[in-house]
Amino acid sequence: MGRQLHFDYKPSYWYSQEIKQVWGDWLTGLADWDWYITLTFRDPPQRPNSTWTKPGWAYAKRAWKRFQTQIQPPLGELQYVRMFELQKRRGVPHIHALVAGEGLPRRDEAWKWCFDNYGITRILPYDRKLGAGYYLCKYITKGVTDIEFGGVDKV
Repeated sequence: MGRQLHFDYKPSYWYSQEIKQVWGDWLTGLADWDWYITLTFRDPPQRPNSTWTKPGWAYAKRAWKRFQTQIQPPLGELQYVRMFELQKRRGVPHIHALVAGEGLPRRDEAWKWCFDNYGITRILPYDRKLGAGYYLCKYITKGVTDIEFGGVDKV
């Protein structure tokens, strides 16, 4: 049986800012990022005799894998860092990710596929000045996150 650890410690504001800045700087240097992505899952249609009422972690992980397959560059490797946040209002996972790769599909095509299959999606060009790496890192100090790296060699 696995062991779960629970930490009640919440770092001070300034310590949290320092952690986020260091993580953000590190993530920024992992790849030459192309996109910043957010995905909010819609609730499933209600079906008779179904007990499934909202997306959970397993659903979100399968969705991310399907999305990766959809945007996989024809040459080279897809690079990404993906974080899940648990939305407080709905209690469902929400995805934030940075993605890079030679020959990615058009953003509008990736957006349409993701929206049609999963829900509200934003796929924006990555702009280092906006601090997307730093934005992803706010979940590190919230304590509710699941992080996955792919195709990056510095992890």
